[in-house]
Amino acid sequence: MIKPNWSEEKIEEHLRGLPCWKGDIQISPLVGGLCNKSYTIIDESGKYVARIGSDILVHNIIQTSVQASMQAAAEIGVTPALRYSEAGLAVVDYLPGGCLRPEDMEGNEANCRKIVKCLKKLHEGSTSIHGALTYFWPFQVIRQYIKIGTEHNSRLLPELPEILRINNLLEQAISPFQPVFTHNDVVPQNLMFDENKEVWLIDWDYGGFGHPMFDVVAVGCNADFSDDSENMLFEMYFGSLNEQLRRELTAFKLVLNLREYMWGMVQEVTSDLDSENVAASMSDLYPDQEPGYEGYTNMNRDRFEKNWALSKNEFN
Repeated sequence: MIKPNWSEEKIEEHLRGLPCWKGDIQISPLVGGLCNKSYTIIDESGKYVARIGSDILVHNIIQTSVQASMQAAAEIGVTPALRYSEAGLAVVDYLPGGCLRPEDMEGNEANCRKIVKCLKKLHEGSTSIHGALTYFWPFQVIRQYIKIGTEHNSRLLPELPEILRINNLLEQAISPFQPVFTHNDVVPQNLMFDENKEVWLIDWDYGGFGHPMFDVVAVGCNADFSDDSENMLFEMYFGSLNEQLRRELTAFKLVLNLREYMWGMVQEVTSDLDSENVAASMSDLYPDQEPGYEGYTNMNRDRFEKNWALSKNEFN
């Protein structure tokens, strides 16, 4: 079984020995992940991505659930085909169009329609799931992260009681709902173009049953959409918006900011990934931010504080 802490030489040796290749292969590291390793691999039949991960219990990432999510999402048609899998390793088709950038999304009606189409297909595909999937409830995720930050004496320790108070207030705004198959990590780098400029989802670490609003608000929230672009996105997915729906979308937007903020904090105090690789990935994804997990934490703290200042009177 492959392990993320293996040396590069040992990982490459293992990858070369997989039974899914045709002929000799070329292996290249792929920069981009903040909590896993990926490689592009070319053989005689085409180009693929090998993604290495392990159970990360602080984030409720369980590889059996990750691979069940990948298989279901491929069957639905929203993620590349899964060509090979074993514990901690998945090989999927390579998407040649690259990941979306915020500038591909903000104000771009055509691309937003493609994203909404992909999300609706996912959320309507729950019957394609075979095997066990985790349940993703962001408000509980925040409570778990706060506990971890407290136990590890995080630099954010003084802020955590107020974050917990806000999180629990926001949770009260959510109406009963039917859980569906959700991605739960719709950041721009997890939205990919194919050769025809269609949009696909990748990276299923957090895939599971959850609330569809969390995925929808993530599109605009993680790309810093303007109010006009965000309204356009919401209307594409939901149609007309009443007062209750808008309030719930705002609550999910705020808890998404908190999730990303607290996720960064947890990575700061628990991650054992190579700091140089993390800094390189952060610089590639967010070149205007401080490299490393602290830069990710601070970026999302700023997002949360800005949005909370605009909305806190609605929930306090």
